[in-house]
Amino acid sequence: MQCIALYEILDRGVNKLAYEITQDYIRTGNSRSGQRISTVRFIVSHDTGNPGSTAYGNRNYFDTQQPDASAHTFIDDKYILEIIPLTEIAYHVRSNITADNRLYGANANSAAIGVELCHGGKINFHAAYDRYVWYHAYLCDRFNLDPKSDIVAHATLDPSRRSDPIGILRTNGISWSMFIDDVAEALQNFDGATTSSPPKDEPKKASAPKRVVKGTSVRLPIREGASGPFVRDIQQQLIKAGYRLPRYGADGVFGEETENAVMKFQKDHNLSVDGLVGQVTLSKLQQVNQQRVSAPDFPLPSGILRPGDQGNSVRQLQRALKQINFNPGSVDGIYGPRTEDAVKRFQSMYAALSVDGVYGPSTRKYIRMELDD
Repeated sequence: MQCIALYEILDRGVNKLAYEITQDYIRTGNSRSGQRISTVRFIVSHDTGNPGSTAYGNRNYFDTQQPDASAHTFIDDKYILEIIPLTEIAYHVRSNITADNRLYGANANSAAIGVELCHGGKINFHAAYDRYVWYHAYLCDRFNLDPKSDIVAHATLDPSRRSDPIGILRTNGISWSMFIDDVAEALQNFDGATTSSPPKDEPKKASAPKRVVKGTSVRLPIREGASGPFVRDIQQQLIKAGYRLPRYGADGVFGEETENAVMKFQKDHNLSVDGLVGQVTLSKLQQVNQQRVSAPDFPLPSGILRPGDQGNSVRQLQRALKQINFNPGSVDGIYGPRTEDAVKRFQSMYAALSVDGVYGPSTRKYIRMELDD
């Protein structure tokens, strides 16, 4: 049914819309070398592998942390966000794999555009998917590529480590071949024109995208009164680190509640307590939320657990929560207030979950996703 619904959406013309492309480039560094792409030969499709992380959340991570990795474009339900110019290389595929050279005669980092799909959390998958399909069609139109042969999944190039984006597409009822068909259909309806509308009896084709060039959007420090996607990302990271925002949540507005949470975080981590999110506070917040190791086979209890329960199942839940950095206190097998609070904090990250502090099948599913990330 989900697949049929997607095709019904496409038939109604969603893929014929001209979405905005926002160009908000990160600074030059480890993530962006500034080296030029000579010729774009293909597209590598990815997903972020980090449920709930938004386009701007990823942009700001790469800009501030500068890891030895990157991608050109991140897409969620609100933005098609180019963080590296399409004329420059990005480091989105391991350089020591050889599948890209065998398939396309070139290294993906120097000859391909890397496109990341943001998913999970409060991101509307269908809205993000529509943009993801449309942007792939846009790239095919711009660089004269064939969706059937010139789009490759990251999983195909690096199957021993990656399943993206095939895994998350499949989770939402979409096979890889269906995705390629959707891109091909979008490309057929795309003429790259910005001229006047066609006659009423002709189908309207997609116009060229409007580019929104914002330059550097992140100006630290962030303080009370600020708003926007970067503030929302800070709020989500505070919640994940254990600093609840019970009144307004991650609403993208830096108000008194957010300032108080920042100050408490700064105090707990021996930082200067000023309520401002500068480079030091931001780096510490990201460090705290990344201090976990992979757990591909971490056990999770089945059934329902709630406050007052005791036993080994509760211990498994507590260990899992601790593993994904939602500290429940002691791993003592007692579903007490701290365990309940950790479950609520986790649930608040996902729109699909009720924030009731009760562990059940739905909460288990999303914890499993985090553990497998």
